[in-house]
Amino acid sequence: MTSTLSARLACACVLATGMSTALAQEGKHPDAEAVTRVCTGTITDECIVRNFKDTLEASVIRGRLAFQNYCVLCHGPEGRGDGRAAKLHTPRPFNLTTSTAPRYYIADMVRKGGEAMGRGKGMPPWGEQLTDEQVQDVLNFLFTLRASQ
Repeated sequence: MTSTLSARLACACVLATGMSTALAQEGKHPDAEAVTRVCTGTITDECIVRNFKDTLEASVIRGRLAFQNYCVLCHGPEGRGDGRAAKLHTPRPFNLTTSTAPRYYIADMVRKGGEAMGRGKGMPPWGEQLTDEQVQDVLNFLFTLRASQ
């Protein structure tokens, strides 16, 4: 019974943070029993980030927050390139859910911007505003958008 409960809690934690099985293989995850012990009641983003900050789940949550602050205006809430400002750009912002670009390329695009990467001028360079950790967090979140398609 305990292992079934642990498995359910681990799944709930993964689902609550939008993690895919592909990402689950790449990072460190909190133990389901630890999550239930620390995050009594409902498992919230705040509890995961605060108490399990070095896990992939916490990184995805932080990445989602950074995405909402810096990227959503152009790329839209689901990363489809349909944000409120998308129509102001030519070319339009990329649909991140269909991207097959490797991680290092996306990281360079985020840091350097579109023009420096030979793409559209509409993608600003975020390298001076975002730390390396924030860039990695955003990438972890973006990979969950790919997985949801």
